[in-house]
Amino acid sequence: MKITRYLLLSILPTMVMAAPEVHYNECKSSFNYLGADYQGTTNKNNAGSQWCYLKSPVEESSWGNVRAETLPKFKTISGKTCMAPSSYMGEQFYGCSSRNHTTPWCYIDGNSWEECDPIPPSELLSHTQPQQSKRLDRIALGSCFKTQGDMPDALSRLIAHKPDLFLWLGDNIYADTTDMSRMRQKYDDKKLNPDYQKFLEAKIPVMATWDDHDFGQNNDGKHYPKRAQSQQAYLRHFDVPADDPRHTTQQGIYEAKMLGQPGEQTHVITLDARYFRSPTFNSYGECEGTSSSILGMAQWQWLEKELAKPSDIKLIASGIQVLPPLYQGRAKNKYCAYADGVEFEQAISNLNESSMSGTSYESWAEMPAQREKLLRLVQKSINAGHTKAVVFLSGDQHWGELLQKNIPASDKYGKATTVYEITASGFGQSWPYHIENPLRLPVYADSQGDGRFTQQCHFPAKHKGKSYKSCLTQDRSKPWCYTQVDEQNKGNEAHWGYCAGNGADIPTGKVGVVSKNISQLSTSDRHLVNKSGSNYGMLDIDWQNREIKLSIQTADEEAVSTIVQF
Repeated sequence: MKITRYLLLSILPTMVMAAPEVHYNECKSSFNYLGADYQGTTNKNNAGSQWCYLKSPVEESSWGNVRAETLPKFKTISGKTCMAPSSYMGEQFYGCSSRNHTTPWCYIDGNSWEECDPIPPSELLSHTQPQQSKRLDRIALGSCFKTQGDMPDALSRLIAHKPDLFLWLGDNIYADTTDMSRMRQKYDDKKLNPDYQKFLEAKIPVMATWDDHDFGQNNDGKHYPKRAQSQQAYLRHFDVPADDPRHTTQQGIYEAKMLGQPGEQTHVITLDARYFRSPTFNSYGECEGTSSSILGMAQWQWLEKELAKPSDIKLIASGIQVLPPLYQGRAKNKYCAYADGVEFEQAISNLNESSMSGTSYESWAEMPAQREKLLRLVQKSINAGHTKAVVFLSGDQHWGELLQKNIPASDKYGKATTVYEITASGFGQSWPYHIENPLRLPVYADSQGDGRFTQQCHFPAKHKGKSYKSCLTQDRSKPWCYTQVDEQNKGNEAHWGYCAGNGADIPTGKVGVVSKNISQLSTSDRHLVNKSGSNYGMLDIDWQNREIKLSIQTADEEAVSTIVQF
């Protein structure tokens, strides 16, 4: 989604940030850089200074400049001492490098070289697979994993929840490469992270999809040249059983599992929004106009069959957001899917979104016809009795939010239906800027304190000349909002109410929890969490009362939640 420092790190470390000075003991015993394996350090692309990748981040850096006096002596396979350093083709390295050779080597004098003893790879723990018969009572989800900030606290708190299933929703690593050895190393580094090892040791069942930075490169899709090889790296990392067709016959990583017994079944569908994806802008490849696709023909056919299978709840995972409407702040003909604009505009109009504008970052809305197709198929599934509730699960954005879309009635797909989305992203990352999204869950209020929370708050609203994007705290004893505004968003003084608080009944169900610290967690209304260091999502299913609690969690607390019935 966003180009950040990791894109440059793999190319030229010193141009990104001032790296910390470290003792060699803090270095990984082996690492891969630009296709070469190292056992020791190198000065490649670092202005003559020796550096290594670190076992754990130091000052939020994954690499460090190594103090020369801390470097040990390195030995060859015959026990001879490596030169300190070896000089080869403009590079100096302490220890051993596989550059232009199949295994690591070093010079033992000015002209002779020998291979080094290979360092056995660390044993990797495995992900746990879901059991088909196990009912899902709690599902957690997250994306955009970085080993920095409060990630350890967030991951530890997540483990303590003991979810029945965790969904990784993309950018599970930041590889951004066509070098598959580097991609595999990034995946292995994640498994070797001490905090992630605790997650694996907890044996929480896992399903997953990917997004651009673990699929290939920023905003990439069908034109990424190593997509088949990347698929195999993904399957290896998530320990997908060898008999899974994605190892041999299926292109793309999409899958579905029906979990639980009849009457208490959750149908978990993970989409692949990368492998077959057409370019969204011409900078990512030749535009395909009305032929633009996110899922590709085979995956669309598969999805339609999956949505026809009966279940109580369907969870549909996508690396990019589904429900935010199209961003209207750029010329529409800039979108690859625009073509002559007829189909593009009609899809937006069909969903009653012509006057709406959503996030400017990647989402399904960049191909409106594809998004309408997905929503209409879901609507058809609900109206045909194949499911009672649909919740989309997404990542990518570096913020968490709860969304709701009312899909208009259709002669072809049936009566109007309501679907939800939880966006959870990411670990050790945040995006503390206002994000436009009119399809966030509404905030409800009563009417001048009558205690019946049936009115929707209007955001933004102006009060005493100042614009507010969330419940106000001034001038009244409890948080409140305007329920009517004029064309300039000025609040109507006769139409206000107290905002529904914890446990309040609202038209869609109940308010769950609203953090006392919500103003420190959000730049907007309560259903956006973008200022916490980490966030992840949860669904708690009460099968007896047929209720689902949708929530965004931080490293410290449940930030916000709502309860809907199914």
